[in-house]
Amino acid sequence: MRLERLDVRVKIASFVAVMVALFAITHPLGNGLLLLGMLLALAAAGTPLRGLWAPLQPLLPLLLLIVAVTMVTSPRAEYSRLLFAVGGVHATVGGLLVGLNLAMRILVMVVATYAFTISTPVDDLLAAMAQVHAPPWLSILVSTAISFIPTMTRVLDRIVEAQRARGARAGGRGPVGRVAALVPIMVPLITSSILLADNLAVAMTNRGYGARKSMTQLRDLSFRRSDLVVLAVVLVLLVATLWLRYVRGYGVL
Repeated sequence: MRLERLDVRVKIASFVAVMVALFAITHPLGNGLLLLGMLLALAAAGTPLRGLWAPLQPLLPLLLLIVAVTMVTSPRAEYSRLLFAVGGVHATVGGLLVGLNLAMRILVMVVATYAFTISTPVDDLLAAMAQVHAPPWLSILVSTAISFIPTMTRVLDRIVEAQRARGARAGGRGPVGRVAALVPIMVPLITSSILLADNLAVAMTNRGYGARKSMTQLRDLSFRRSDLVVLAVVLVLLVATLWLRYVRGYGVL
């Protein structure tokens, strides 16, 4: 079943279930299995995975930095076996596992957010929030933030290509060089985000945002049998994960 056809409430429940399982599991192997299961489920649902590379590519240096820092700074005594030592800096097995777990958690969050954003129209999200009587300003805030993720990704790609065409280097040598190489990209990216926000505010004002206290909906949400089946599977998997974690003790670092 394609992800786009699922009810938005099922997708929100699945997203929350993934987040709960993500923070319940504290071992990198468990979160790695969660990541693998999500990728297989998305592939089976026909979700294009090639789009994942765009948000993951800039995160890879950050993930390597997280693993490197936690490997030499984590105080976990139960995994304090020395991995290697360089110039008085000691890397431990526990620090490596903590770093890998943090990296896996970030990857799972990126994949879950990517799947949710590309499969959920903003109108569906607004309708779901209206059903729970969320304030209109909160609905607009959340839906705009989520819908702007792919928009800003496309803007970032255009800026990077434009700066490369002007001869700017995408990377630099050393930490200072890499930060300096980000300046020609971050400045126009921040400027573009401010202009997009300003254009959105003007468009919302022209369409009468704020003229009514309540929001109107284009269509009503309704559960189908397939939505209930998917929701039941997600809940069963979440309960099984929590049982394995808190009763059987699996997935603990």
